Amino acid sequence: MRRVSSRVPASQREATQRALDQFMEDFRHLDSSQRALRGMVDSFRAYLPDRAASSGLVPRFRVLDQQAEELIGEYLRTLDAHPFGDDLDLARLGAAHRAYADVGPRMAKLADEMDQVVLDYDAELTRIGQQVQRGRHLKDDATAFTKRVADAAGSLRTSGLEVPELNGLLARTRAAATTASEWEPERGFEVLEQAVRELDGLAGQAEALAADYPQRVAKAQTRRASLRTVAEGIESRAAKVPDDLATLRREFSMGNWRDLDDSDDAVTAALDRARAALAEFDRLVAADAEWSRPLQLLDEARGQLDVAKAGVDAPHERLQRLRAIKADPEDLMRKVRFRLRDAQLLVTNNRKPGGEGVSRELDALAVRLDALRRAFDAVHPDYWAAAQEAERMQETIRAAVERFRGL
Repeated sequence: MRRVSSRVPASQREATQRALDQFMEDFRHLDSSQRALRGMVDSFRAYLPDRAASSGLVPRFRVLDQQAEELIGEYLRTLDAHPFGDDLDLARLGAAHRAYADVGPRMAKLADEMDQVVLDYDAELTRIGQQVQRGRHLKDDATAFTKRVADAAGSLRTSGLEVPELNGLLARTRAAATTASEWEPERGFEVLEQAVRELDGLAGQAEALAADYPQRVAKAQTRRASLRTVAEGIESRAAKVPDDLATLRREFSMGNWRDLDDSDDAVTAALDRARAALAEFDRLVAADAEWSRPLQLLDEARGQLDVAKAGVDAPHERLQRLRAIKADPEDLMRKVRFRLRDAQLLVTNNRKPGGEGVSRELDALAVRLDALRRAFDAVHPDYWAAAQEAERMQETIRAAVERFRGL
């Protein structure tokens, strides 16, 4: 008995095969176009949510996407209902051909519509690409900064030094690096940029630690000896503080030296704290402790010695300053007056909108200058208050000139 399929003309079978091939090609086109448009819309909503909310792209996509889902379902049902094979008779072959030819062109048409949407929104697609590139660059920066931290940490470990500060720095690096690597556009660029900024700062800190810490350890004993010398010098000069304070009290009224009245005690206290820090440094070094705390103690000693030095110098410097003003108060006035007149000439000779306010401010300073001059007529002038007022006035003049130039 002959098979039914043998009665089907070869030309009909070939035509149906071509229809099936085109049918499947139309599906691949639709599937590709749908995926491309969906990816574009998803990126649009993720990277540019405000623009996506006001754009017609998203609602247009929803309509086309729904149509695509329906056509894809129809495509699958057509394949199930009309499978192509050698055993098809002429009627079934014709029905399959007609089904392929019916659904395929509709899929092709919808795919073309989706492709046109991508073309219509080319400007938005460019913006999306820019944002994607921005995110990629930021993540690359985060990776580079993280590597710098790791390299610096490796250098410190190779030196054999225990650096407790490094543990906290590495923990913060891990947290920021995780934020950057796991970032998604829905979280907003500010989150990623903040993580990158933090990693940038951490990389700088780690590299500075790697470069500075071994040198600080190597120079610690030399620095210890230098601080001892500084302390001895301050102690020597501290003996003169009571005499300078006594001279201030004798020659000038209370307002001129009241803020320095406890300088002697402040210097003694700062020196005591510096000596205690140096003694603790010696104890830890002798006990072969790790270097973090001894280096901190040297920094603390340096800070206290700076306080003591300022306290030692302040009474003598104040005495010299007050004597100079008392001998020639007009010199103080002259410096302020010169600055004020120079500023007034600048404003007068360069008229510009908004300059009237600066001019009024300078006129008010002229009134203050007169009051400053009268302060020297008192029985016991407060020369220190006058010096501070003169400094405030010069700063006000400087700020007014800068503001005027910026108009």
